[in-house]
Amino acid sequence: MLTEDFFGRVAIVFVITVLAIFSAAPLFFYFHQDTTASSLAVVTKAAGTVLLLLQILMTIGRLPPKGTARGLEPRITSVAGSFMILAAMFLTPALDSEAAQVVALCLIFIGTASSIFCLYWLGRSFSVMATARRLVTTGPYSIVRHPLYICEAVFVIGMIISHFSMLMVALGALQFLFQYRRARNEEAILRQTFPEYDGYARRVPMLLPRFPGSALPASGQR
Repeated sequence: MLTEDFFGRVAIVFVITVLAIFSAAPLFFYFHQDTTASSLAVVTKAAGTVLLLLQILMTIGRLPPKGTARGLEPRITSVAGSFMILAAMFLTPALDSEAAQVVALCLIFIGTASSIFCLYWLGRSFSVMATARRLVTTGPYSIVRHPLYICEAVFVIGMIISHFSMLMVALGALQFLFQYRRARNEEAILRQTFPEYDGYARRVPMLLPRFPGSALPASGQR
C-alpha cells in the first residue's frame, strides 16, 4: 500500500537528483580556469554533489516513520528551510571579487564537508520533513541536538558572502528563521514519540555547544 511517506520519498529523491545534476554539471567548466577561486569551486562543487548523493541514498533507505508533524506549516517550513537559499542564489548575482569568493567558498566547503559527516552519522534517520524515525544521540548529536543545521548555517553564510546584497542578507535571515522553526517542529514530534528525548534535551544544548563548567539549562534531530 502506497503511503504519504512513500510519495514524499519519491518527491524528495526527484528534487535532490535534479539538484545533484545541476551541482555536478559546472565542474567541467571550472577546469578551464586557473584561479584560486575556481580551484576551490571545483572542490566545493564536488563536496556539494557528494552531499546531495548521500541525501538521495539516505532518503531511499530511510527507516519508516514512528511519528510525523501534522499540518501544513511544518511542511512549508521544512521545504523553505531546505531550499530557500538555493533559490535566492538565482535571484542575486555573484560578487565580482576573487577575495570575497575565496572566503565564501571556504565557508561553503566547511559547511558542506561537515554536513556530510553529520548526515552520515544521522544515517537512515534522515528526513526533510519533521519526522521521528530513530533517536540519534551520539557523535555530533552528543554535542548539540541539531548539528546538521549548524553546518548548513555555515554554508548559508558562505552563500550570502558570495552573492552579497541586501536581498541576499534578508533571504538568508529568513532562511535562519525557517530553520529554527523547523528544529522546533522536529523537537515537538521527537518529544511526542520518544519519552527519553526530554532527558537528552536537558543534557545536550539545542544549537550552541556547552563549554566545560557551564551550567545545565533549565530545560533535533538534524
